[in-house]
Amino acid sequence: MKRVLKRLIEASLRPFGYELAKLPADPFALQARLVGGADPVIFDVGAYTGEVAAIYRHHFPGATIHCFEPFPETFGTLVGNVGGDPRISCHQVAVSDAAGRALLHSNRFAPTNSLLATDERGSAFWGEGLLDSTSTVEVATTTLDAFCQEKDIPRVDILKMDVQGAEFLALEGARGLLKEGRISIIYTELITCPTYRGQHRFGEYIALLDCLGSEVLDFYNPVRRWGRLMQADLIFVGPAVKASLERMVGR
Repeated sequence: MKRVLKRLIEASLRPFGYELAKLPADPFALQARLVGGADPVIFDVGAYTGEVAAIYRHHFPGATIHCFEPFPETFGTLVGNVGGDPRISCHQVAVSDAAGRALLHSNRFAPTNSLLATDERGSAFWGEGLLDSTSTVEVATTTLDAFCQEKDIPRVDILKMDVQGAEFLALEGARGLLKEGRISIIYTELITCPTYRGQHRFGEYIALLDCLGSEVLDFYNPVRRWGRLMQADLIFVGPAVKASLERMVGR
C-alpha cells in the first residue's frame, strides 16, 4: 500500500517538475511551492507573538499577512514583533463561528490559551499544569466570512490556524469562503487526544472540509506518546489547487 501511495503522489507532482524525494520537508517551503503569484494573502489565525508570521514573510516577501490574536498581553508582543512591517496587519480578535464576544481561557502556559475550556483529561496527556486555567478574558470574535466581507478581501491564499482545539469553530465561520473556493490552502494544527472540552474529532474535520471542497494533502510535525497520535499539522488544498493537480495528471 505504501508503494502504491508513493507512486500516486509522484505521478500527481511530476508534471509540476517535483520529484517526491526532492519535495521540501518543511511545510512552509511546500506552501511556497504550491501558491502562485508574488503577492498572496495569508491569514495567521492564532498568531501568538508572530513567529509564524515571520516565517511566512521569509517565504513570501510580497505577501499581505493578517495576524489574529485575541489575548491582550500576547497581542502587545505580537505588535511589537511584526507591527513595523507595513504589509502585516494585526487584529486583536478571536476567529470563531460567530461575531460578537466570547470568553477566552487564559492558561498557565500561554500558548495553550483557548476559547474552549480545558478537558480534565488533558493533564494526563500533556503533563500537569500546562493547561490549568488561571482566568478568563472577554474578547471580541469575528468570522472569516464576515472579516473578508468587511475588508473586501476576495481570496485567502493560505489560512494558517493554531487556536488550540477551536479550529473547527473557525472553519464553521468560513463556510462561505470555502464553498466558493476562495481559500486555496489551509495549514492547521489538529489535536487528536482529549485536551479541550468540546474539541472536534479528527474525522469531523475531514468530513467538514471534504463537503466544502478541500482535502488533505499531507501532515507534518506529528506528536506521539504512548503509541498514539497526540496532534499534527495538516495541509488541506482547496478546489483551485486540487483542480490544477488533477488537470496535470489528466484525471
